[in-house]
Amino acid sequence: MRIGIARDQRRRRYMEDRHTAGDVAGGTVLGVFDGHVGAAVAEHAAAEALAAIHAALARGLDGEPLWRAVFAGLDADAQECGSTATLVLVRGSEVSAAWVGDSRALLVSATGREVLTPDHRLGRVDEHRRVTAAGAMILPPYACDPRTGNGLMVTRSLGDRALRSIGIVADPEVARARAGPGAVGVVVATDGLWDVVDEDRAAGVCRTLDPQAAAGRLVAEVAERDGRDNVTVLVARF
Repeated sequence: MRIGIARDQRRRRYMEDRHTAGDVAGGTVLGVFDGHVGAAVAEHAAAEALAAIHAALARGLDGEPLWRAVFAGLDADAQECGSTATLVLVRGSEVSAAWVGDSRALLVSATGREVLTPDHRLGRVDEHRRVTAAGAMILPPYACDPRTGNGLMVTRSLGDRALRSIGIVADPEVARARAGPGAVGVVVATDGLWDVVDEDRAAGVCRTLDPQAAAGRLVAEVAERDGRDNVTVLVARF
């Protein structure tokens, strides 16, 4: 795959996004990590992701067992610092994704697009029920620990061990898709993109531009629409 990468700190004091991209065992990996309360967990995950996937593949793991092993290795022992994680593995026509949090992956075809990674936020009924059952206090849009008042918008993350008691877990959700004859590519980005640019627009840019130009165009549109969050965009084309 041909890959383009663009990023921008925007109006935040620090750049807490990290990313990874590379080849493993006959496939291509794309990943983004959106840190919060510092970049340490995102930094760790981005640095270790390719090696963790390679090791899991070497053990013969596939599907959900592969991703559970990978995410267990990426989950840093951090009490209050954390990160989203969205990883996509493309091998031939098979696209496998795993994620915690709200960094999103999009599979783009010539005529449509498919969101592979629905956000882990309270807007999802299943996630709302899960963290509420674990004891979370809901102060929209945050799931909070009733003892401390600390909370997150995302309902799953790496790190954030202090919030495990209210269901903020590092267990990934896993999705599989097949890139058919009309497949164009994949867009993987932190929520700094998706908060201001919708999936149809991102898919259109992926279809019409070279990967690096597409990634740069999408980040430029975040600035044009006054997006304020850190943004990282990876665009890959078959």
